[in-house]
Parts: sequence; C-alpha cells; structure tokens
Amino acid sequence: MPHPTAVTINHKNNDDPYLAILADNKNLNIFLNQDGIINTHDKVDSLLNYLWHSNNKFISENSNLLFGSNNIDTIPLVFKTFRQERANNINLLKGEIGPNILELLHYQNDARIYSFLFYYGRIMKELKPNNSYFDFVHRIPKLTLSAKSLPDIYLYKYEIEYLRENDAIESITDFLAFIDRQTSNKELADYLRASYIKGLIESPTYWEKHERLFNTEVLTQALISEKENPYKYLLEKSSNSFYASQSGEKAYLFTAEDASGNQYKLEDHLGKVIFIDNWATWCRACLNHRHNVLELANKYKNNSDVEILLMSVDSSKEKWLEFLGKENSKLGYNLFIKDGRSEEYGQQYNINFIPKYILIGKDGKIINANIQEPSIAVEQAIENASKV
Repeated sequence: MPHPTAVTINHKNNDDPYLAILADNKNLNIFLNQDGIINTHDKVDSLLNYLWHSNNKFISENSNLLFGSNNIDTIPLVFKTFRQERANNINLLKGEIGPNILELLHYQNDARIYSFLFYYGRIMKELKPNNSYFDFVHRIPKLTLSAKSLPDIYLYKYEIEYLRENDAIESITDFLAFIDRQTSNKELADYLRASYIKGLIESPTYWEKHERLFNTEVLTQALISEKENPYKYLLEKSSNSFYASQSGEKAYLFTAEDASGNQYKLEDHLGKVIFIDNWATWCRACLNHRHNVLELANKYKNNSDVEILLMSVDSSKEKWLEFLGKENSKLGYNLFIKDGRSEEYGQQYNINFIPKYILIGKDGKIINANIQEPSIAVEQAIENASKV
C-alpha cells in the first residue's frame, strides 16, 4: 500500500460507523461488542474518530456563535484554536507513527474543518463565490495523496476559483478540464475527476450550480472520456443507479413489508400513480417534511388511483415500529425495507440521501425520482399523472 488511507467500517445492526486507517505495517483488528459497536483499540484509529466526532461536537457547542453571527468573515477564525488543539493531540503520537500516517491525520484535521466551512458558505448561506468569506480557500493545504481520504474540499475550492474567473459553470466537461488544469499530479487529477462525477450523481444538492447541466447524455459522455481513468470503478455503481432512476425508465419492482409483517409488492399495484417518501426515523429533514407528506396522503386517501407510500429505509425495524406507534397515523402506506439505501432498492432508485421522493406513473414508469420536497408542484404532477 503506497500511502495510508482512511476507511469506514460498518455493522449491519448499528447505524454508527467506525473509521480506521489502512497502512503498511499497521495491524487492523476489529472488535465488536454485543451492541454492534465497532472498535479497533488502536491509538491512530481512535485519534481519527476523535477528529470526526469532535468536529461535530465543536459545531454543536458553538452553534449560537456560528449560526447567530452577522459577521460571517469571522466564522473561519472561530476554528483556529480548535484546529491547533487537535493538531497538538496528533503530534503527541509523532514518535510512534510514520510520517505518512501523521500527514493523513493532520489532513483529516484540516479537511473536516474546511468541509464545514464550505457547507456553511455554499449551502447554508448561499454566498456568492466572490464573497470575502471564501478567502479561506487560499489557506487550504497543498494537495497530497492524503486528499484521497476527503477529496471534496478541493472540488469545492476549484468551484470557488472557477466562479471567481467565470460568471457561471459553462459545462460539466469544462469543469472537468478545470480540475485537470488545477491539479498537477495526474493520479490526484484522475481521482478528483471521478469523485466529482460521483458527487454529481450521489449528492446533487451539494452541486446546485452544476446539477442543471447534468443528465444521462452528459454522464454517458463523461464515462466515455474517463474510460482510461484508473478510478473509473468509483463510478460504476452510482452511474448504473443514475441510469435506472431516470424519468421514463421502468420502475424497479420492489417488495417491502408493512407494520403487520405483510408484503407489499409494487407489481401488484401497477396501474396506479404511486408517490414514495423515502425516509428514516433518525433523519431530521425527513421528519420536518413528514407533516406535508401526511397531508398529501390525507388528500388522496379516498382516491383509488393514487397511493402514497411512506418507505422507511431504517436499519432497525423496532425503531420504525416504535415511531409509528407514537405517531398513530392511519394515512398512507407505511412500509419498511431494512437498510433500504444500501440494498437493491436504494441502488435502483439512486437513493444516496434522504428524504428522497419518487413519483411513478400508471404505466409503471418513473415520472420523477429526484423530487426535492412535497409541494403544490408535486400535487399537480400527481393530478396530471392521474388523468392519463
């Protein structure tokens, strides 16, 4: 293994993953307790998880300052002491670990902070690229192989730099070429291009300025242009899901179960307009929209041509049933597919994030598998589909 890499270890009975570093001359012993909690009992791995969890904890503890401040230029400075404190903790292991692992840990420290700063500026505040807030991009560490562990900060950096030179993203191909121009290391350029295309497919809400330019034709062209890319394997699963979930494609015929353990087979319900709310009990955004979904279900409860499915993709059936018991609603079809996002169901409908809403027509073909939220426009789409 030429350079250490960070990996995620998951257990099917636990929603909390564990991070670990793979490297030459480093043992990886995985321990699992009765609750499905994973640990390797390795100092380096413990430090890696500390960098991840402490980031979220720091943001939570400083939420009033971070989200209540009117002087957004000071937000990057809030993390200065926090970053140095974590760097000091990393350096405590300096005499015990090799320089490449040390570099990776320091990169993880920086990258997790910059990931939040980009999210804050690009997504939450929707700041213009020329806003002085984004001047922190000049302080992002020099690109090294450690970037492969969290590559997105460089893609976001490139977006800011591109838009500071241009009025808008011209095309996906043009931005891919920009990645090449900005990245002198060919291996990293290949990796970043593959990561960018994968991100467009799996996390379109993070690429709002690019998403409108992305469709099946563009993806096909991109896959052809990347056919010699050694990291093209990163795109295989997500691109297949993207193609399968596009408008006009036949809907994947899934089987789910209801709260009584009875099977719901989509093929038995074809000929109806079907709206699917993909959600989970732990997903705050899903729960924020649930009232609107239930209102939609209430509107069509007496319409035999329309079905509203509330599809839980939780890993725990017990948590789902407990939620339904507290909610005590009879609206819509409450269904469950265990770990639905990672199973065939999620792959076929390209469910990489939730909530995700899907509309299927009477002919069993997908009308839209990328609905942002329940709305008047969704109701209109259901009405139009019902008339066919």
